[in-house]
Amino acid sequence: MEIRILAADDEKATLALYRVIFAAKRYRLTFARNVAEALNLLESGTYDLLISDLFFADGTGLELARRFREAGPDRSILITDSLPPDARALLEKKEGFIKSFGKSFEYGDLLKLVDNFFGA
Repeated sequence: MEIRILAADDEKATLALYRVIFAAKRYRLTFARNVAEALNLLESGTYDLLISDLFFADGTGLELARRFREAGPDRSILITDSLPPDARALLEKKEGFIKSFGKSFEYGDLLKLVDNFFGA
C-alpha cells in the first residue's frame, strides 16, 4: 500500500530533505510551498499524512491541519516548528490531533515517527 504525504513548507531545503528521507520507503510525496497551494492540493487530492511548517507568509500550518482533518478524522498530521519543547507540548494538547517536531531533527527520528503512524 502506498502512503500519500502532502508536505508543505516555504523552505526549498526542507522539502528537498523530505524527498531524501522518504525516498526509499513506500511513501509518495506531494509538495506545497505555501498555504494557498497546499489548500488547493487538499481539494484536488487525498492524502494520508500532512507534514506542514507552522508559519507561512500566507497563513499557518494549523489552518492546513484543520482543513486536512475535516476530510477524515483518522488522518495523521505533523507540524514542524521552531518552538521550545514546552510550547510544542502545549500546541499538541490544545489542538488535540497534531503531533509536532522541531525543525532540527534527526532523519531517522522523523522516518520512525511516520512509520509508526502507518504500522511500518
